[in-house]
Amino acid sequence: MTATHPDALAVPADLETPSLVVDLDVLERNLDEMANLCRGHGVELLPHAKTHRVPQIGLLQIARGADGLCVAKLGEAEAFADAGVSRMTVGYPVVGRDKALRARRLAERVDLTLGVDSVDGARSIGEVFAQDGREIKLILIVDSGLGRVGVQPGEAAMATRLINEVPGVRVTGVMTHEGWVYAAPDRADLHARSQAAAALMVGAAESIRADGTPLPTVSLGASASARLAAGMPGVTQIRPGIYAFNDLGQIALGNATTQTCAVRVLATVVSHPDPRRACIDAGSKALSQDGLPAAAHLGRYPGHGLLVGLPGWRIERLSEEHGWLRWHGPGEPTPLRVGQRVQVVPNHVCTVFSSLNEATAVRQGEVEATWTTIGPGASR
Repeated sequence: MTATHPDALAVPADLETPSLVVDLDVLERNLDEMANLCRGHGVELLPHAKTHRVPQIGLLQIARGADGLCVAKLGEAEAFADAGVSRMTVGYPVVGRDKALRARRLAERVDLTLGVDSVDGARSIGEVFAQDGREIKLILIVDSGLGRVGVQPGEAAMATRLINEVPGVRVTGVMTHEGWVYAAPDRADLHARSQAAAALMVGAAESIRADGTPLPTVSLGASASARLAAGMPGVTQIRPGIYAFNDLGQIALGNATTQTCAVRVLATVVSHPDPRRACIDAGSKALSQDGLPAAAHLGRYPGHGLLVGLPGWRIERLSEEHGWLRWHGPGEPTPLRVGQRVQVVPNHVCTVFSSLNEATAVRQGEVEATWTTIGPGASR
């Protein structure tokens, strides 16, 4: 067992690198904290399982208080259903007869809600369900400021009315991914952005209800805002994903610390040809090229992850299999040695799971499980 720094996880000395390590004690505390928060506010918790794509983790989230799971794609939903998850929302717009046929089969096994943001998308779903005289629950995706998918808040009532005219479907809620809150430079701005996103969504829901449609669900989805959104009046559901593990993005926002970050990428120094530079065996295929979302945080957390216990060293660049370390500290570089193992807090944990496709679960330095992510087809 090795843990040479207070912020390092205790990991087995013989674990191969690069590896994604999950500390079960920290993970479980994070799951409990969010579940208790939601329970206290009377808000549903549907964690976004696209973060990890690991059936065992999804089941653990439900066992520790989540009300179901949110997923991105039907491929994820099918795999989680096979593992025993009984309630899911597909947060990505479901479009096309091929997807609708799969959704119809899946809806025979689980309590399923599908995301939609257009009449055409709803029609492609409704045609399949109406053939059997069935009806599927839809959740209308609303753009609360990210500018990706979703109808505008002011168009939500009209969109709902038109979609509900389609046989075989019924809108039961509104949802958003308020990803633009990640750009907040400080806590005050994060709170203001979260409050604004919640107000937009509650307002959209109220306009739909005023138009005559019952609408039980108002759902927000971002770990950056989750702790704030859960307590905002009118919000009935949150769908955070990263909260379970945390990462450098959450640390930069003030939502986490290295002590509440349950993941590390374990890597090995494989080359050190110069005192001021070195390479580790974790490159873009392990850490991904994702940076921090807010430019305001790059001065404090530059590079491609935080090297634990190595202040002054920075992962300045990534090749596919090489992490390029450069010294940026004062004075002479802290010595490294070829063969030395290092731990990295990743910038964005979701892409690390999808890159390495495997996680080693440890408790007090001992391996309890090795988890693999959902296989090919998860993104379909």
